[in-house]
Amino acid sequence: METTFRPAITIPLFRWGGAAFMLGNLLFMVNKLDEMSRLFLSRPMPDVISGQNPLLILIGQAALIFGYVAYYQSYAPQVGRFGKYALRLLCGGGILLAVGHIGFISSLANVLPSSIRPYAESLFVLVVLGVLALVIGLIAFGVINLRQPVLSRWQWLPLATGLMGFIGFFLFGGGEITATFLLFRTLFALGLIGLGLSLWLDRPAERGLADSSR
Repeated sequence: METTFRPAITIPLFRWGGAAFMLGNLLFMVNKLDEMSRLFLSRPMPDVISGQNPLLILIGQAALIFGYVAYYQSYAPQVGRFGKYALRLLCGGGILLAVGHIGFISSLANVLPSSIRPYAESLFVLVVLGVLALVIGLIAFGVINLRQPVLSRWQWLPLATGLMGFIGFFLFGGGEITATFLLFRTLFALGLIGLGLSLWLDRPAERGLADSSR
């Protein structure tokens, strides 16, 4: 009796990375559902994510970190030096932003020693630096992608997403959450989800091999 061995089904990195990228940015978007409902619908809505949900926050940030690492590894081989710089800003900024958001877990105050709490609170600096690097990286990568397409679809999406982030966070961001800020923040998050979907649908490694063989 012959025994046949079937090869195990492996899911490529870009599939896992695209799914993680979409999940993390979906949680980033719904983080402001209460404010969006209050400003646009004139009624409150319970927060899906708050500082009292440490597990959900950690899952979201871990998904973002994995997604940004996969995004860089998937597309960096297909771009030149300046494209790699742009991707490092984009993905490095996204990772800084994810790490900085861990400081928003309010229940950390009950766990961390008092001597460490000020350092945890200073993680907000990483959020500011992360948003800045992420937006610059998106705009730079978007311009490069329009001149020499890297993505197989939605070539305009990285640049448009970066511009939405710049307008929302740097022109309308501030201490008070406004409807305009939430609108552009939501468009920014939707753009990031779209980039994750593009990665999930794409085959960057295979296209990179095909381009190099020409």
